[in-house]
Amino acid sequence: MSLKLPRSAARRIACAVVTAEVGRLRERDRPNLPTDSWPEAMPIGDDGLGLDSLEQLGALGALAETFGLDDRLLAPEPPRTVGDWVDWIMSSHEDGHGELTVMTSGSTGRPRPCVHAVADLLAEARFLATQLDGRRRVVSLVPGHHLYGIVWTALLPVMLDVPVVARLIGGPLELAPGDLVVAVPDQWHAMRRLVRSFPEDVVGCSSAGPLDDVLAEELLASGLSHLLDIYGSSETGGIAIRRLPADAYDLLPRWRLLPEGDDDWRLGDAGGNSHDLPDHVEVIGERRLRPLGRRDGAVQVGGRNIWPSHVADTLRQIDGVTDVAVRQHANGRLKAFIVPDGSLEAADLAARIDRVCDDRLSPLERPRSIRFGNALPRNMMGKLEDWV
Repeated sequence: MSLKLPRSAARRIACAVVTAEVGRLRERDRPNLPTDSWPEAMPIGDDGLGLDSLEQLGALGALAETFGLDDRLLAPEPPRTVGDWVDWIMSSHEDGHGELTVMTSGSTGRPRPCVHAVADLLAEARFLATQLDGRRRVVSLVPGHHLYGIVWTALLPVMLDVPVVARLIGGPLELAPGDLVVAVPDQWHAMRRLVRSFPEDVVGCSSAGPLDDVLAEELLASGLSHLLDIYGSSETGGIAIRRLPADAYDLLPRWRLLPEGDDDWRLGDAGGNSHDLPDHVEVIGERRLRPLGRRDGAVQVGGRNIWPSHVADTLRQIDGVTDVAVRQHANGRLKAFIVPDGSLEAADLAARIDRVCDDRLSPLERPRSIRFGNALPRNMMGKLEDWV
């Protein structure tokens, strides 16, 4: 069985990578580009995608970082079409030993590269395909340059031999029997309210954050045939899978659990390598686990890792603030409890906090609810407790 990156998957990933890079250069989440998967004949300049010279250079750099490319493999003339990009990618992946690099955020939001062998990602997609008989389309609501999107919306459709279509929450989903819907928990929350009833034989998949069991029950009650929840990380790829309403995850074939000290565990692979689990876990038998909580204190907001401790440290440095606590609100966004030092009027302090949030925090890091008080809320044991 081929270990080479399929050309159609390479094109889809490349389109997502370039879209993200152009969005970064234009400082907007959704740059004014055509659909997410462009035909190979599409020009990349003024008569096609409309990328200027600097954006074309940025696209080359982003593709090189993602696909492990360098300038020695470029043609004598600079790329003029999407197909030229794909040719460049495939020239480095012909031998079946290629790698893909995805970026994940560290505790301060600084991107960090995670490198994966294409062969491992293909094996994961092949196994997942065995769990998804009867799918006619993959309906993607997630970007194709993150690991979840790479496996589920670029590689898996090749294994299933089905087309992939992109949709956005806020527009009609146009679901049909036989669809596999790939989304993150926040999108499933939105679909619970927007989709009154799902067509028959529609399967859902969720990853990139915890999926609430109550939400899953409501989606299944609305007609979703079944709902899969993937546990994994950018560092490891998919680790385990559960079919709701099960509360424990079954390890994917690649992995086994290795004991690590007292009541702790690591992941082992067939090559004898071991990897950190992103969470503390409860182990059930040899190949089942239940996540108990992140090791690094991160939470998922909008499908991305956010560190409340980093946000609290940022707010704590504001003149006029004595102490800060930051937690995730029930609505999925962050909330902050701030103790002023009394040196500023409330309106002046609030304005100062707004300026710092604008300058130093990303939109997903910014607390959407701020409460002021004389002391952080603590229980009788002195431990920080939640607030309304």
